[in-house]
Amino acid sequence: MKRIVVSFCLAAALAAIADTSANYPVNAMNRMLEVECAKRGITIIDYHVHIRGGMTPELAAEREKAWIVRSSAMDNHGREWDTKNDSQLLVFAEKAKAVSDRMPVGIQVNDRDWFRQISPSTREKFDFILADTMIMGKRADGRDNRLWQPQTIDDPEKWMKEYFAHNMRILDEPISILANPTYLPMELADRYDSLWTDERMRKLIEKAVKKGVALEIQAGSPYPRPRFLLMAKQMGAKFSFGTNNFDSKPKDLARWLEAITWLDLQVSDIWTPACLKR
Repeated sequence: MKRIVVSFCLAAALAAIADTSANYPVNAMNRMLEVECAKRGITIIDYHVHIRGGMTPELAAEREKAWIVRSSAMDNHGREWDTKNDSQLLVFAEKAKAVSDRMPVGIQVNDRDWFRQISPSTREKFDFILADTMIMGKRADGRDNRLWQPQTIDDPEKWMKEYFAHNMRILDEPISILANPTYLPMELADRYDSLWTDERMRKLIEKAVKKGVALEIQAGSPYPRPRFLLMAKQMGAKFSFGTNNFDSKPKDLARWLEAITWLDLQVSDIWTPACLKR
């Protein structure tokens, strides 16, 4: 009997350790982020929390109880993803919202005709819709061309014209957040300044502002570069924050702190979903 009790207590202790490992550590950088947010009256919400790799809505909810950064829970939708239809989305929304009534619940859309696949009534169950530009066209085998995978690009400028048009089409979709804006595949990363010209940046930002789409500042990503962020602020864009997690481990949030201080972000610069305005 004693052995059973000891084993149960040990299992409970290990579970508690596993849960807290998803929380952000108390370190100098995170303290600075906390101070800057308090000074400006900013509430940071991580709108790019994937439920994958051990991350669950429950862990996301516990994480936000432990520190100032609030969480969300987001499902991936698309033909090549686990969630493919309204029924699956509705199950996800119900489960996530049952965990916390203050945690925004969203969808990342990966097919460019997603707004014809997902019914308006299902969309209304979610607090935000996030998209990125990192899937463009099809591979030879008919599957999605994922730009973070190796690419063959013979004519960078020709490719960029197509990619820029792809960006602008996505901003015409009824999305809330454009994640990782001005992303480039690794084969073109060293051409950022020549490919992402001021004119292209201005047109993208102008459309985002017109459509009310927030531009994400992603932890751990080099995109968008400072030139774009400064231009976006000057043009009146709204910003959101995201981590784009692959598991439940907390990410380094230094980029958020840099952007807040360098851009001197204020409450009026931060995007807020309708569910938090009520």
